[in-house]
Amino acid sequence: MERNSTFIMVLALACIMALTGISEAKVYLDVYGTTFKKITIGVPAFKGEKANKSTSEMSDVLNRDLDLSGFFITAPASLIDKELLNEGIEKTEVKFNSWRSIGIDLVVKARVQVVNADLSLEAFVYDTLDGSLILAKRYRARTSEWRRVTHRLADDIIFAATGEKGICSSRILFTAGRRNLKEVYLSDFDGQNVTRLTNYRSITLSPSLSPSGKYLAYTSYKEGKPNLYVSDFDNKNEIFVDRSEGMKIGTAWLNNSTLVYSHTSGRSSTIYAFDVGSRSKRVILQRDGILTSPTISSNGSRLVFVSDMYGTPQIFSKALPSGDVKRLTYHGRYNSAPSFSPKGDLIAFICNVGSFEVCTMNTDGSNQKVLTNDGSVNDSPQFSPCGRYIIYTSMKGGINKVNVMLFNGENKRTLRFTDFAEEQPKFVP
Repeated sequence: MERNSTFIMVLALACIMALTGISEAKVYLDVYGTTFKKITIGVPAFKGEKANKSTSEMSDVLNRDLDLSGFFITAPASLIDKELLNEGIEKTEVKFNSWRSIGIDLVVKARVQVVNADLSLEAFVYDTLDGSLILAKRYRARTSEWRRVTHRLADDIIFAATGEKGICSSRILFTAGRRNLKEVYLSDFDGQNVTRLTNYRSITLSPSLSPSGKYLAYTSYKEGKPNLYVSDFDNKNEIFVDRSEGMKIGTAWLNNSTLVYSHTSGRSSTIYAFDVGSRSKRVILQRDGILTSPTISSNGSRLVFVSDMYGTPQIFSKALPSGDVKRLTYHGRYNSAPSFSPKGDLIAFICNVGSFEVCTMNTDGSNQKVLTNDGSVNDSPQFSPCGRYIIYTSMKGGINKVNVMLFNGENKRTLRFTDFAEEQPKFVP
């Protein structure tokens, strides 16, 4: 999705990097291993950040982002000597032995300059073992966008340590509200800039954004029955409605303009591929019983869905366009809500193992693992664009809350966007 923003990030300090030498593609963490040791990172207050009140929280936000990522232990300010807090940001000014002596692996040094409504952030990340520079960047933006700049820096630090970008700059699409009143919302990952996208004062379900961010699909009862709607998100107008009889739900995108959804009417269910541009649709799969929760692999070669063709809800896959249907789940009486990892190696889903838990399995159904085990009602798992995180909902105390964890079940955290019950979360890059 294109953002209406003046935010510009530029890679600068080229001459500094040439002189000091940034570590070449050094990956500090193999985050896809079975276990890994977190990196201890120090983030002292940014120099000059007090020059503008609106930017005074930048180092605090960066600490929170890095902690939430699950890859770092952020050093508390009480651990850092005043002498280290007051030192400069250039390599010659950093006492690496002192940082190393208090257990810090990486240290972030940054300087903020504010001129009128413009902000410049200059950041360096050093390895305290040998003083090598692993990241040097300058970011420019309006002062009102200081949070977005900080999230971008966090993602760049995660990239320097793991070889892949983080999720701190991501946004979350979700529904929120009371039992008979649910709307679609969009929020920054940290809960800031929450925007309501629908205002129908009805039940709105199953939202999804096309990969380009142009189209928003969802099911709404605003006309009294569950119709499927597609809106042009950029122009904020409705461009398609499926008002046929039956339940239309479970939207996913095959590409930027092709929507996949399930339609159940009477005793028959159909999974359609609908082209938004031509308004044409074709049948992917049709049979008696329930077909729901369609999800598509990142390369568009495989459909995964839920069906009760063997009596209870189970997960199946089908090669596209005309492959055979294969059953993936056999354990448990209820398996639902599948979601492909963008990496193409895993499927997240919900399994009833006495309680409804988030699980993963290989795309052929093997190696099934239970990731949650808290006895609550978990639902709607979705992978992040990088494939390293799973976002999902968990009902505790009678209210659904959005949670996030690493793909292996570690580093579970609760996110909060509104004062209502929140459901069906999805990452938006």
